[in-house]
Amino acid sequence: MTRIPLHRRDFVKITAAASGAAAVGVASAPAAHADQAAATGAGKGTFLHGVASGDPLPDGVVIWTRVTPGPDCHPGSRRGPASLVFWEVATDPGFRRPVRVGVATTGPDRDHTVQVDVRGLRPATTYHYRFRTLHDRSPVGRTRTAPSSRQDVAGLRFGLASCVSYGNGYFAGYRHLAQRGDLDAIIHLGDYIYEFASGAGHPGSTDVRPMEPLGECRTLADYRARHGQYRTDPDLQAMHAAAPIIATWDDHELAGDAWSGGARDHDPATEGAWAERSNAAKQAYFEWLPVRQDVRGSTQRRLTFGKLLDLTMLDLRSFRSQQVDPTDTAGLDDPGRTLTGRAQMGWLKSGLARGNATWNLIGSSVMAAPWRLPTGQANPPVTVNADQWDGYRSDQNELFTHLRDHDRRNTVFLTGDLHSSWAGEVPAPGGGAPVAAQFVVSSVTSTPFGSLFPGGAGAQIIAAILRMNPHLQWGDAEFNGVGVLDVTKSRVQMDWYKVADRAKPDSAVTHLKSFAFDGATKRLVPATTPV
Repeated sequence: MTRIPLHRRDFVKITAAASGAAAVGVASAPAAHADQAAATGAGKGTFLHGVASGDPLPDGVVIWTRVTPGPDCHPGSRRGPASLVFWEVATDPGFRRPVRVGVATTGPDRDHTVQVDVRGLRPATTYHYRFRTLHDRSPVGRTRTAPSSRQDVAGLRFGLASCVSYGNGYFAGYRHLAQRGDLDAIIHLGDYIYEFASGAGHPGSTDVRPMEPLGECRTLADYRARHGQYRTDPDLQAMHAAAPIIATWDDHELAGDAWSGGARDHDPATEGAWAERSNAAKQAYFEWLPVRQDVRGSTQRRLTFGKLLDLTMLDLRSFRSQQVDPTDTAGLDDPGRTLTGRAQMGWLKSGLARGNATWNLIGSSVMAAPWRLPTGQANPPVTVNADQWDGYRSDQNELFTHLRDHDRRNTVFLTGDLHSSWAGEVPAPGGGAPVAAQFVVSSVTSTPFGSLFPGGAGAQIIAAILRMNPHLQWGDAEFNGVGVLDVTKSRVQMDWYKVADRAKPDSAVTHLKSFAFDGATKRLVPATTPV
């Protein structure tokens, strides 16, 4: 975000406009819940895409919005003038006690999005934020900073989400996370958008609403338009306004089964150079999401939450080798192939070895634990998903060996991708005590893979997978949903929530299952009630 020097006259105009906001209703908005704040009517003209915050630090957080300076300035249009946008952060929802204020500028060069990395805040503190132009004001967002690294924290609670097709359904899972009011942050594990053409998603999926653009996203304008459409969804806006997000990408923010030099769903002969498409997709992602680039062009980063936990977010698309066929045993085991890239693997291992937190959480967009799959054939009877860690066994073995040798059994992998829910342990190389736990959250709307098999066959496949993978304790592939992760000094509990019908905007969301990773035994146990 470009910062600009302000002439006194401009500053006075915008400050006066902002300080007058309380008189027109923002102060009366019950900002403890973002959907209620949005209901004041703010942001319906200029701020059509809501507000968001992300990547909380002990002293700061990134805040985000987009302005629409004219009726033809839709996402990806490259139209419209530059805009001055005033921003304000306060400890109270009425903004009687502002702690940080400033002005940023935006324009068509960054799709009229605004990002401000606000610093100088207090650790473990709830803040409210808003934006204003000379003519309009945004909804109020709620955010929270992380505890300081020396702070003794009793507990933290996170929402978990992944795999969100706008066309496949409505975002009831997001609504559940927005309305809880008890989340310190929301961890998004990838496929925040899908690049598919409208009606051309995963096999067996059915769209209930059209996507924009109608065709597959390939250009910067396409990806911007797709992000912009997602941001008009009221449940998505409410989720973002309720808590900061910590996001990483998987493949569909770019293209299906993306790797460092291409993607399964990208044909250079007809779709141009992969680097051009990938760079466009990444540019739109960083414009539309409040994500810091600790490594330029990557979502790789680490956040610390007091003495309780370190959260490592991995980028498993930018540096990986091309996928091989799952029957290519030599390719799967090839030490020259990598999922993480050598630099990211070294950074990951170094951080784990040095860390002193009670828990290590790793946001891995694809499943880390082994996941043997039945083929239904005599030869071979078993296969693997070569797009996840199983397809890069050298990296998988290196990381799991590191966890074992450095006694980092306080590690929990958090994953999406599979359109299904799983709870399990991560077996140690060569046997012995597990080196970590693995929690997989289902898709928010993308078609659950169990529903692709008629006549109850999905449940039979889940049962077969559990038999073939004794380190997995539970799985479900019938429901969409979200997760809630509750972390205390003694355990990490994952609660899975299911969406009754993604085709209904007002679908019920109810508790499905809970498991806890015990800090004393470092084993996974069922939990009887959700938090």
